[in-house]
Amino acid sequence: MKTIFAFVCCALFIFGCTQKNSFPVLKGDYLGQELPGDEAKLFAPGIVSTGLHDRDFAIMPDLSEIVYSMTEQPHCVMVSLKQKGEIWSKQEVLPFSGYYDDVEPAFSPDGKRLYFCSNRPLTGQGEPKDFDIWYVERTATGWGEPQNPGAPLNSDKNEFYPSVTSQGTIYFTSADMKIYKSEFVDGNYTTPEKCSEKINSPVAEYNAFIAPDESYLIFTSHGWEGGRAGRGDLFISFRNTDGSWKEAKNLGADINSEAIDYCPCVTPDGKYLFFSSMRGAEEYDPEPIRSYEEIEKRSNMPQNGKNDIYWVSTSFIEKLKSGD
Repeated sequence: MKTIFAFVCCALFIFGCTQKNSFPVLKGDYLGQELPGDEAKLFAPGIVSTGLHDRDFAIMPDLSEIVYSMTEQPHCVMVSLKQKGEIWSKQEVLPFSGYYDDVEPAFSPDGKRLYFCSNRPLTGQGEPKDFDIWYVERTATGWGEPQNPGAPLNSDKNEFYPSVTSQGTIYFTSADMKIYKSEFVDGNYTTPEKCSEKINSPVAEYNAFIAPDESYLIFTSHGWEGGRAGRGDLFISFRNTDGSWKEAKNLGADINSEAIDYCPCVTPDGKYLFFSSMRGAEEYDPEPIRSYEEIEKRSNMPQNGKNDIYWVSTSFIEKLKSGD
């Protein structure tokens, strides 16, 4: 992890940029950030991971667009950064977002659809309803209008956190805090089925990422052995050749923390896991706080107990798989 000195310097730099109403020049994949190793690290501090509730990372298959949620009232919105030539643009609220609560974006493996969850009414006007899974399709000029797949995928209760396979099967979290899947057959979604007891414990599981080839599932659990009591840890389950699922395994202390860790997303190239966490700064800062301005500045930094986005190498996948 970064030292306090480096972290404060970075935060002060970003704070200065913000004061000047500027945005740093960012080039390269993943906003040009230093790549992570086997230990989870904060992603783009002061840019994506700020002092706000930043969560639900998703990235286009060609790595040219990043979408994530900002769950700050009065509305939870989804924002996008795009790579234009070599340079990344500043965040913009997606054109269809900001009217209701929109969260948990997920690109289809071919990049033609962006799925998300929203409490918008079916008509697009009036009072919000329960959360459904929605999607927009990519057009020549951007994204189209939000579409609701309807029943049986969506119900009169909440559906959350869609993740899509190459075959179009959607894994999602139901209102009972269990992970379900719905297959895409002849242009329609089938009646959702609850996933295996090797995935769903008697307590709570949610926010699952399914590998495009359906070979593994990463999700948050409050019930499997190895997790922290009362806190959600990230687990992985591998699928057997017969389609059944293996016992869930904790991703370990290099990734999970004492806080809630959730909203996993593996990059299209399979190299990195992104996830959200409400962990705070791990190192003690001996410097006293002597002014109101200092309190205000520190509260607007990442790792203040709100959601931040982290990333880590996916080397853990093969290690846990080979340990079967």
